[in-house]
Amino acid sequence: MYETITTNIMVKNVKETIKFYEEKMGFQKILSVPEEGEILNFAILNKDKISIMIQEQQNLIEEYSTLKTDEIVPTFTLFITVDDVLKVYNELKDRVKIAKELHKTFYGKDEFAIFDNNGNILTISC
Repeated sequence: MYETITTNIMVKNVKETIKFYEEKMGFQKILSVPEEGEILNFAILNKDKISIMIQEQQNLIEEYSTLKTDEIVPTFTLFITVDDVLKVYNELKDRVKIAKELHKTFYGKDEFAIFDNNGNILTISC
């Protein structure tokens, strides 16, 4: 029986990505491989009930050769639900690059979208 799903995002620099998610969005690093150092291969970040895994590009390609690419081009969006979208929007709007301003969707939800430091789009919805 399925229980959870966690994204593993290919990034150029794990350390820089950790910094973005910690400083801009309030995530906490749960672990990294290696634990310390200039070059990290992998990390798990957590905030409230969600986790995100990030993995350095070459390290991930060594694991899955079909992911080989010269340039990382985002091909997905992350959809994050929160209990107070206006509060989260106000916390983030001056700290990150907005991909789509706060709006009411055709399906009746209030949401906005931001870019992370790798160009990935995170849609935040209530």
